[in-house]
Amino acid sequence: MSSYPDDTDREEREALVGLEQQLDALRERHRDDPPLELLRAGRVDALPPELQEAVGQHLSESEWSRTLVEGLEHDEPALDPHAERRLYARIDEKLARQRDSDGFRVWFRYALITPAIAVGVLAIWFVVYRPDRTISQPISTPPAVAVAPPVAAPPLQLAFNKPDVRLSAAALTWRGATSDNQLLADLKPALDAYRQNDYETANRLLTTLSSRYPDAVEIHFYQGISRLFLNDASAAVNSFAAAEKVADDTFIADIMWYRAIAEQRAGNGADARARLESLCHGSRSPERACAALEQLNAAPGRE
Repeated sequence: MSSYPDDTDREEREALVGLEQQLDALRERHRDDPPLELLRAGRVDALPPELQEAVGQHLSESEWSRTLVEGLEHDEPALDPHAERRLYARIDEKLARQRDSDGFRVWFRYALITPAIAVGVLAIWFVVYRPDRTISQPISTPPAVAVAPPVAAPPLQLAFNKPDVRLSAAALTWRGATSDNQLLADLKPALDAYRQNDYETANRLLTTLSSRYPDAVEIHFYQGISRLFLNDASAAVNSFAAAEKVADDTFIADIMWYRAIAEQRAGNGADARARLESLCHGSRSPERACAALEQLNAAPGRE
């Protein structure tokens, strides 16, 4: 059962009705806390060094004590110099006694008197019922978002269409030792694979035939086209270079066009542009070469 000092009047008793258990629990929980005057002095760094550190640490760890001091600091005047000297004298006296009695215990035990009860009621109001109290929520930091560098535009590649299979007059009239056209017979599997878009097989078979029929323009030309579709532009350039050496009028314009494509894709922009210039201004069908030149001229950085 809770007890009150003798000087507690009837109004104070009525004001505390319903709070006895909370006050008793608060007294017990904070029985060893420093007294309020010590907390207020520590709040403004007015304690001797040997106490200031301990009281300051207590204030940083105890929300209850901080609330008491903050709740009363606007209602009670700050210590004047005379009161501050009196407080120092009392603290020094207590420290001396405590050093002699139990090895310098920091906190002082004060009896609960009516002003302390008032402080407890005020603290309950500030801690439990304070209307402007806001519960601090942890501030969630959004995860850092990695910003990818701007993606560079892919390098320009001139487009091309797959040419149909056609044969030169030399291939159609080729005769071997037996008067049979063995060239056409040997070309058939490779050109069939080419027609079926099987460029791996076409390239492999045409590579085998290139050493047996080095003067057959069809072998080098369709080998170059197959290599373009296999994204092997440098090898395609070699095939078209071999085709140019043995070409007739049936193939020469197409060989120059597709070699320009291969040169541009292989990174040889100057060679590609020179061939396109020649086709644009000197061939019987300059449209695709002139359009490709315009495309190169409009490209960023120009090929």
